[in-house]
Amino acid sequence: MMVDSSDKRDFRRMSVEIGARFRIKGNGEYHEGTVADLSATGILLTTQTPLANGDELELKVKPEKAVVPPLYAKVKVLRVDIENGELYRAGCKITEMLS
Repeated sequence: MMVDSSDKRDFRRMSVEIGARFRIKGNGEYHEGTVADLSATGILLTTQTPLANGDELELKVKPEKAVVPPLYAKVKVLRVDIENGELYRAGCKITEMLS
């Protein structure tokens, strides 16, 4: 049986809600956010910190349960939607995995 999916992505997205810390390239200050979607190549980051297309971030995601390893990566913001003038939802591409 063939499954028809309207999601034509190369990698499946997982809906998650995991706290994240990140800093914008060129700025040493860490900010807080939430990863809402995760795939092998990208994430959706929600934060109150202003972000713009093209921003490069260093992102640390540490799941609450130790069965899933932490994610430490560089990502590039590809798209930003702003909700109510204060919540930034940034679609990001993972550009490099860090250790």
